[in-house]
Parts: sequence; C-alpha cells; structure tokens
Amino acid sequence: MKEEEENITIKRNLAESEQYDDSIKVILLGDSYVGKSSLINRLINNKFSDLSSTLSIEYHTYITSFNEYTLRMQIWDTAGQERFNSIITNYYKGTDVGIFLYSIDKEESFQNIEIWFKNLKDNNDNSLNILIGNKRDLENEKEGGRVVTYEKAEKFAEENQFYAFREISCKIKETYEVDNIYEIFDEIGKHFYEKYKEKKNKVETSVDMNYAVTDSMLNLGKKHRIKQENESKPKKKCC
Repeated sequence: MKEEEENITIKRNLAESEQYDDSIKVILLGDSYVGKSSLINRLINNKFSDLSSTLSIEYHTYITSFNEYTLRMQIWDTAGQERFNSIITNYYKGTDVGIFLYSIDKEESFQNIEIWFKNLKDNNDNSLNILIGNKRDLENEKEGGRVVTYEKAEKFAEENQFYAFREISCKIKETYEVDNIYEIFDEIGKHFYEKYKEKKNKVETSVDMNYAVTDSMLNLGKKHRIKQENESKPKKKCC
C-alpha cells in the first residue's frame, strides 16, 4: 500500500529573530549582470530594480519553515568579475547549496557556468547544486532575446547531476513568476526538512532500542525486589 504524502505547511520569509532548527550556507555563483542580486531582492523584498553589480560578496538571511521545522538560509551573493575570484574562493568551503545563474540572452554566461561549477567542486564537493536561467522576460524579444535554449541547459543540468533546473524572470512581478522563484527555495527547504526528519527518526529509534525493557532487566528487578523483601522480614531468634 502506497504511503500518503505528508501535508507540508510552508511559511516564507520569517523574521530574523525566529528560532531555527538548522542553518545552511547558500552561495550564488555566475557572471556579472545575470541577476544574482535581483533574485535575492525578489525573494526577500518581492521587488525588482536594476541593481549595480555586486562588489566582492554580500550576505543575506532568508528564514522559512516546513511544519515544525524552521530553516535559516545564509545566502552569499558573489561578484561575477574575475578580479574577485580569489576572494570568493575563500567562501566556497562549507557550502550546502550552490545556485548557478546565467542569462538566457548571453551565451557566454551559460558557457561560464562550467567554470563556476568546477571552482565550487574543487573546493567543496558535497553541495546540493541548482541551475537557474534568468531573464525569461526576454523570451520573445526579436533583438537581444533568447540565445540559450531550455533543452541545452536542461541537458547540462542532467549530465552534471544538478538537483534542479529552472528558468525564471526576476523582472516580471506577476504572481506565477514570483511563486516560481519562491518554489526554488521551497525545494531546497524540503530537501533539508527530509534530512531533518531522517535524523530525528534515527535518534528516536536509537533511544527506543537503548531503553527497551528486556527479560533480563525484568528478572534483575524481580531478584532485587525479593532480596529486599527478605531483608525486611523480622529475623527469628535462633534459641
């Protein structure tokens, strides 16, 4: 019989003062002007602006919950300029999630994903990796429109075992497009929620096994009780 899927209640963008069960490190990687900062601005503030390129690295916090589990994401927004590569490399270690962004209207930004991906793997080979094609709002532009096909990016993601691949637009403010961005981080959260439940179940099972009542424990208790009862009885005088 197939198990019923768990109903998960998700709460997004909670206050930074919220207590959390886990904290993970998320790093955004990709060329300049592919929309890394715009992605964070849309996720946290639900706003879009043509932000200037990030210099070096910037830090943001995003807190979300899944039923009883609350997760803090420490999101590091990195610069795409080559001159900052040596600085950014210092932040690769300890990364739980790598999010790689390219722009669908810039072939070079997609080709460079392979370099960004290799740089992260050389310094940290245990991260959950997600590929995102941004600027889907340019899809139907006759000039300066899409040059990287969905199929091409999807194939790259599959070949390199990315956890997920999505195309988004940080510029479009319609609910469906904003939800598409939220859902990327929902998928990340669900992954760590499942790991949390597995860990919790193992601990509970371990406790149950360690404190299970066995026959030898029952017999030992019985022996002590009989001994105590005998010792408490009045002793008969011998003569």
